[in-house]
Amino acid sequence: MTHDRTQLLDDLRRACAGRHTLLVGAAIGTGLAARAAARGGADFLLALAAGRFRTMGASSIATMLALRDSNAFVADFACSEIVDATTIPVFFGACAWGLAEEEFSPFMERLRGWGFAGVVNFPTVSHVDGRFREALERTGLGFAREVRLLEAARAGGLATVGYFRRREEALALARAGVDVYCFNIGWNAGGAVGVPSGESVLQVGNRARGHIKAIRTADPGALCVIEGGPITTPQHMHEACREARADGYIGGSTIDRLPSESSMEEMTAAFKLVSTLQRRIDRLERRLDQTGQGMGLVGRTDALVEARARLEHLGADGGPVWVAGPDGSGRSLVANLLHGRGPQRQRPPMTVDARHLDGGWLFGAEPADGGRRRLGWVEAANGTTLVIENAEGLTPGTQSELAAFLECGSFRRQGGQDSLRSNARIILIGTAGLEAAAGAGTLVPDLARRLARRDIDLPPLSERLDDIPLLVEHFAAALRPSAGPVRLSPRAFRLLIAHDWPGNLRELRAIVEQALDGSGDVIEAESLPVLDGKRTGRPRPDAPGDRSPNQSERDWILDGLRRHRFRRGETARFLGLSRKTLYNKMRHYGLLE
Repeated sequence: MTHDRTQLLDDLRRACAGRHTLLVGAAIGTGLAARAAARGGADFLLALAAGRFRTMGASSIATMLALRDSNAFVADFACSEIVDATTIPVFFGACAWGLAEEEFSPFMERLRGWGFAGVVNFPTVSHVDGRFREALERTGLGFAREVRLLEAARAGGLATVGYFRRREEALALARAGVDVYCFNIGWNAGGAVGVPSGESVLQVGNRARGHIKAIRTADPGALCVIEGGPITTPQHMHEACREARADGYIGGSTIDRLPSESSMEEMTAAFKLVSTLQRRIDRLERRLDQTGQGMGLVGRTDALVEARARLEHLGADGGPVWVAGPDGSGRSLVANLLHGRGPQRQRPPMTVDARHLDGGWLFGAEPADGGRRRLGWVEAANGTTLVIENAEGLTPGTQSELAAFLECGSFRRQGGQDSLRSNARIILIGTAGLEAAAGAGTLVPDLARRLARRDIDLPPLSERLDDIPLLVEHFAAALRPSAGPVRLSPRAFRLLIAHDWPGNLRELRAIVEQALDGSGDVIEAESLPVLDGKRTGRPRPDAPGDRSPNQSERDWILDGLRRHRFRRGETARFLGLSRKTLYNKMRHYGLLE
């Protein structure tokens, strides 16, 4: 099929414009890998000689040797297996020194006729340095020749991906008007034939950021991706792209060689040693409880693992706890779990909203005129747990009284003289973390000190997207206990992680409930409910930190701080402000201590 270059680039820019989306290109060498990558959501494919060498058991570095006529080699497998295997665009890995320069333009015409959408300069002399590189440059076989190849591709109506490793190479590509810039960190580490990297993921991300900044200075709006080196997992990719401010990632060995090596080795061992496989299954079943399925606080992300550990640590001692997180993040569940592990779990807990409390309601009152005595919540909760929701809404005076009660276990009713005792356990539910609430002046110092190191933070769902498949299975099992396990299709998962999740777990459960209506054991993208005209929830009409027309600047800033749990760096990025500007505005509006 033919691809329009302008439309292709518009599609790529739209694909990486979403809040949670990075471009992903798959550099592969077989039709099987092409179809699998397309099903997984790859935005484009690169047919490279290195990809074919990997399927032959060699390392990607073999592509730099004269083992094949590279262009004929790629044309043979790409035309027969890849171009017609999928509808997503395919870039041809062209060897510039395998063609005479007068052959560049006719070759591009043939590529368009074969159905390729673009060209990438690979293999590239970027991987060569020292005296040999100097000799290549002197004889006209250097990087400038690759730039002319890409210029011919663009003139022929093909999109271009430019590989580079040095700043001067990136700037040469910018002068040529390359469409997508790929900083190739080096040959991939990992697996049986990987090349060890001497840098960490964050180090290469930081190095890439300097190159990308230079490119965007010369070519504003440029699409910049990274590839190779120590990046061997999706988490590595996320960390490196975030550090580099990159638009996406091209995976070669990480998408075909490393998964193939791992899965084939494991499957062969499973067939060969059934008992070994059974022991592995037993270990996986023991790990299942580490996901939190047993207690209902489900997730494998670090924040959830930490929350469960703190819950286990704080649950049994019966002391006060501050539970923080946005609405719908599972705060009430944590409060109930704490109560269920405490020494007073025989009675059901009592719950009250702090927005409707003052000291008289919390601790009771004895009117001076001899009127009817009012029993307070703390007294009524003697022998059980008192859960105080929206705890930031307690007045400073009531907070001070509560801190004194937590210290000594006694209190006085308003207007009363007698010292009364209660063993009620106090669990406070708030939006901001304990440290942030204390820093913002929401909590009085006495209460903050009494709760120090007795807090559990629950992140918003938007910060734990990797947990969505587990949560879907958990909610589906709760909603249809008699049915079998339910899982997400890859496309449905991609749609769910692109959503903002303002309603957090509560919203996800509602979506699962609707998607289960009439579905089998797999939730497909088509089963997801349609909200505001798009699947998977509310599309955001404005940029993430845009201010609504009826929102004051103070409320806008406070909303951003709450969304990011009063972390100033994240809030500043979300609102599009510098940290200094955010600090000044917080001071102006009284949002600092």
